[in-house]
Amino acid sequence: MKRLVLAVAAIVVVGVGAWLLAARMESPQQAAARAEPPAPEPVVVALDRGYLNGPVSMTVEAQNQQSVVVTPPAALTGVVTSVDRSAGDTLSPGSVPFRVNGRPVFVLEGAFALYRDIRPGDEGDDVLALQKGLLAAGYALGRPDGKYGPQTQAAVRSMYRAAGYAAPEVAVAAPDAAAAPSPGASAPETTATGTGAAAPSDGTAVPAAGGGAAATVKGPGVLQSEVLTVPRLPAVVEGITTVGTGIAADTGLLTLGTGQVVLTSTLPQGSVGALAVDAAARFTDDSGAEATARVTALSPTETGEVTVSLLTEGAVRAGSSYVLTIDNPAAEDGERLLAPVAAVVTRAGRTYVYVREGTAFREVAVEVEATVGGVAAIVAAASAGAGAGDADGDGGGDAGVVLGEGTEVRVG
Repeated sequence: MKRLVLAVAAIVVVGVGAWLLAARMESPQQAAARAEPPAPEPVVVALDRGYLNGPVSMTVEAQNQQSVVVTPPAALTGVVTSVDRSAGDTLSPGSVPFRVNGRPVFVLEGAFALYRDIRPGDEGDDVLALQKGLLAAGYALGRPDGKYGPQTQAAVRSMYRAAGYAAPEVAVAAPDAAAAPSPGASAPETTATGTGAAAPSDGTAVPAAGGGAAATVKGPGVLQSEVLTVPRLPAVVEGITTVGTGIAADTGLLTLGTGQVVLTSTLPQGSVGALAVDAAARFTDDSGAEATARVTALSPTETGEVTVSLLTEGAVRAGSSYVLTIDNPAAEDGERLLAPVAAVVTRAGRTYVYVREGTAFREVAVEVEATVGGVAAIVAAASAGAGAGDADGDGGGDAGVVLGEGTEVRVG
């Protein structure tokens, strides 16, 4: 029995050894096959839908279309004693941006500066301009007629009162003062003139220069030294004078931004790329909402750069900056079907892509509309031949191959 067990064990050992030896041995053909690289797998990509020119981003500054420098009227002299506005503020009609000699200086909308002090009973173009400016500031006075009557005077009082001041009271000649002065006598001055001096803040009268019983009637006047006219309001303060500034004829008291707020960015010529007028951008405005802007101009500069200008209806503030994203910088008509140029094959005057169907690929005729870099815009060919076109207009071949976003095609 013992011998039988030993014999069986010997047979098992020999068998295992033979199996191990056989496993380690292979023919030359087997070794060569094992050394060969695996069969290459085709490279495929999915078609995309979008724009040939990829999105771009840029930082823009918000600024007004025009800047206006406001200088003092000839009658305004003295020193700036208070400044009540700062850069970035909005000036509305009737605002008081600063005081000179302790008196308010109002801004009103108008095409020209007042050329005289206006007193009750005056008529003229300057009175008409004053009336229009008061109306724009929200003060009711009836229909502007160029006459400084009771309604206009009441509006002037209201404007001063809103600023915390009394309107200057000017002496007005009584009806019987129409007679000419005696020979050698100077004509009476019934308003403050030319010195920049204004009525005291308590509303006491500006004395008539000539005095006399004729100058007994007083009324609210408008001193040309206390009104700055600006072509367009509201306006954004871009720069403003400082306390202690002495007033001279060429002193820049205010720099105001007027007109629509535009977004601008200055780019190197090489960074402009395919950017075109009418390209739409998106950004987050001051209200936190997503807003759009549209490219309105591309203006070369003397330094070889390009200034990009955009208009927006979003809530933006002059002096602020924003980051814009332009998904369609070339302002293409619409999105297209995009394929890598390497996936498009031209043969015998026709162009094809190879669409994956399971483990095989089907040849589909296409037309290339345009290429940018390594990307081609394609559409299915109008006539396919061999069942690969779009004869029935369904976007693919007559054999049911539809080209669209996500369709996988072979590259190379």
